[in-house]
Amino acid sequence: MRFETVERRRVRFGMADVERDRDRQEAWLISVDGTPQSYVDLLDPASLPFDVMRRVADVVDALPPGPVNALHIGGAACSLPRYVQHTRRGSDQLVVDFDGDLVDLVNAHLPLPTGISVRVENGLDTIRSARDLDLIVVDAFEGGAMPEEFASAEFHRHVSDALTGDRTYIVNVLDKPGLSTTTRLIDAIGDQFGVPWVIADLGVLAGTGKGNVVLVSTQAELPVAELEARAREARFPASVSLGL
Repeated sequence: MRFETVERRRVRFGMADVERDRDRQEAWLISVDGTPQSYVDLLDPASLPFDVMRRVADVVDALPPGPVNALHIGGAACSLPRYVQHTRRGSDQLVVDFDGDLVDLVNAHLPLPTGISVRVENGLDTIRSARDLDLIVVDAFEGGAMPEEFASAEFHRHVSDALTGDRTYIVNVLDKPGLSTTTRLIDAIGDQFGVPWVIADLGVLAGTGKGNVVLVSTQAELPVAELEARAREARFPASVSLGL
């Protein structure tokens, strides 16, 4: 991929860049302090080149068909909400992001499709009053780490109160060797929902460096073997297991 910087702006949590993909019309990369946050192809929202986002989308694809009522905590350029809106027409999705400057920057370049609304708010405040949701996705970082409140027992009690139906809850964790944040989240999720599924980069599991771990709790029946096969074939191979 070759990128051209279109705008650079100071946002709440660093210096953000909006870059255009020179090889694909209307495809964009959003980065903060040089770390890619979102890739969005406005003409093909199903294109998800980031492995971790593809793993999350695989789980969403495995849920029963039809539109969903979803809450996304952490948004950047809304890659996953755009994907869901593209693959599950008629979905009603709210994205909350605490970085209002980043939201303004994204809105200036990447218009959102109907069915997705964005609110500048702390996710903990949002989840306290949320109800009747099919899907909650947490993909929020401050300075490269998940905010502490999203790993708390209080937060997960509110998540449980907000979910209905198949009660699908997905968390993207950026962790380091030792997986201390992942372990805390598994305990917090387990107290409310039982042991979650763990989709983890094999290098991260081996302790070779920092990387992503996706935690999934759902009452839907997941095609685990299929998810495992897709994860193993990724550019950065991952595994699927119940707990660590």
